[in-house]
Amino acid sequence: MQRTKFDSELEHLKLDLVKMGDLVIENIHESFRSFLDMNTELATMIIEKDKEVNACEAMIEKECLRIILREQPVAKDLRLITSVLKMITDLERIGDHAADIAKITVFMETEKQNTKTEDLTEITGKTQDMIRDALESFTSLDIQLAKAVIKSDDEVDALFDKVRNDVVKAIRMQTMDADYAIYLMMVAKYLERIGDHAVNIGEWVIFAITGAHNYDI
Repeated sequence: MQRTKFDSELEHLKLDLVKMGDLVIENIHESFRSFLDMNTELATMIIEKDKEVNACEAMIEKECLRIILREQPVAKDLRLITSVLKMITDLERIGDHAADIAKITVFMETEKQNTKTEDLTEITGKTQDMIRDALESFTSLDIQLAKAVIKSDDEVDALFDKVRNDVVKAIRMQTMDADYAIYLMMVAKYLERIGDHAVNIGEWVIFAITGAHNYDI
């Protein structure tokens, strides 16, 4: 394969990865909106849309393996393709968590209670930004942006801890229904895990650039 054609295929992989990332970011936004509004119709749509995320993963994985088996790339090219394979796994799991939040909306539709959601709204925004920045760091090979994504997870963790502490306090003061508190914490935990997967993507960007995971940031 001529180098120009190979470079074109690598750029196409990056584009497909970004498209998959855009899809999961949209699913996160819409699934959380379904939770805030207790919109079971929207939640059901997001659950169904997770199939699109899975299809993207399968398509990109197939293309990566085709390039590896046929062209046998080495060095930084192989690292880039390997990183794409790892990142689509994290994006697929992020999509699963978005669907999980939507499923909670369906389960608690009868509760019609949406309090203590300000911090969850902030977590949702931060995790979407982390995914977006992680993918941007990959397409631009910006190691500093990848490191910034990893550091951002501390903010998500701090917000998760605040949500947990507020929920515990509300239960003790009997100002929040126990069942609702469980659902609220489940949503918070799914969002926190989404942040973890964004960190993984950032780490794979560093691997693609340097050949090593850089935990000392």
